Amino acid sequence: MLKKYWPLLSAIMIMAILVACGQSDNEKDDKTVEGEKQEGETAEAYEPVTLENFGRTVTFTEPPKRTVGLMQDNAELLLALGLDEYVVGYSFPRDKAAIGLEDKLKKVPLLTEGYPSKELLLGLEPDFVMGSYDFFVDGVVGTTAELEKFGVKSYIPEASGEPSTMENMVYKEIHEVSRIFGVESRGDELIQSIQDKVKDIQEKISGEEPLDIFYMAGGDSGAALTTGGDMIRSHVVGLAGGKNIFGEVTGWMAEVSWEEVIERNPDVIVLAYCCGTTPEQLMDTISNIPSLQDVDAIKNKRFVTIEHADVDQSVRIPNGLETLAKGFYPELFK
Repeated sequence: MLKKYWPLLSAIMIMAILVACGQSDNEKDDKTVEGEKQEGETAEAYEPVTLENFGRTVTFTEPPKRTVGLMQDNAELLLALGLDEYVVGYSFPRDKAAIGLEDKLKKVPLLTEGYPSKELLLGLEPDFVMGSYDFFVDGVVGTTAELEKFGVKSYIPEASGEPSTMENMVYKEIHEVSRIFGVESRGDELIQSIQDKVKDIQEKISGEEPLDIFYMAGGDSGAALTTGGDMIRSHVVGLAGGKNIFGEVTGWMAEVSWEEVIERNPDVIVLAYCCGTTPEQLMDTISNIPSLQDVDAIKNKRFVTIEHADVDQSVRIPNGLETLAKGFYPELFK
């Protein structure tokens, strides 16, 4: 009986297999088309970004794919924005990684502990570099115009006005970099998280009288180095409840006399270190100047130690601000 219907059953089975294969192929085609559509939508979603940056106009028609952070701080911002796969190297390492980015930073190659050469940079075949203006000169990585000839676009963090503030420098940098990479929503989230941290700290210190702060960035027995009132560091000192006693001077590393420090008699001294200088060296300098020993901050042993980058680099500032505020008003953070 089964033999009688075997040809018909065989034909039905063959037709079923053919139909199934056809459906599978159609599903594959549908998925392929859907994937291509999504990829196309992503590409189309990127709108050209034009920025006025450090006296020049820079236009990006697509997001960068191979980026070098000329300082660790630049790389950390990219990592904080979730752009890990596009960071191919960094230079100028800090004593430590920004909090929360330790594991991510370990995966990024360290190019050199100092200024990278143009040859080292171009050897990585980057299409984008970030760093302060002092990198973009002959003898280091070359000028921005020169790098453009090699197909390398650049971005130099800068404040849009004076003095530098969270709004016109830190939030501006995060916003512009997130636009360059087409991840503006991530930038907005990062800005909001920093704003929340700043607000929380300021609520804790609200009502307190500002303390007179000497921000010591270096020096020797002849003179001291401090930060000018136009710098982001001075702004962060203010957010933490302090008043920069040299707020009227300008510049990243302003030289002042020890006599002026004594005359202005700070309540707290911030020992800000970087680039090979240690907090111990700063303390040694202070200890070896007899005339300083009557300053209130020194008599009362009111010192706050902090790495420079923690008060002038975007993703580090929230924790740097907290370090300063806790040092200025320890009783409010118990």
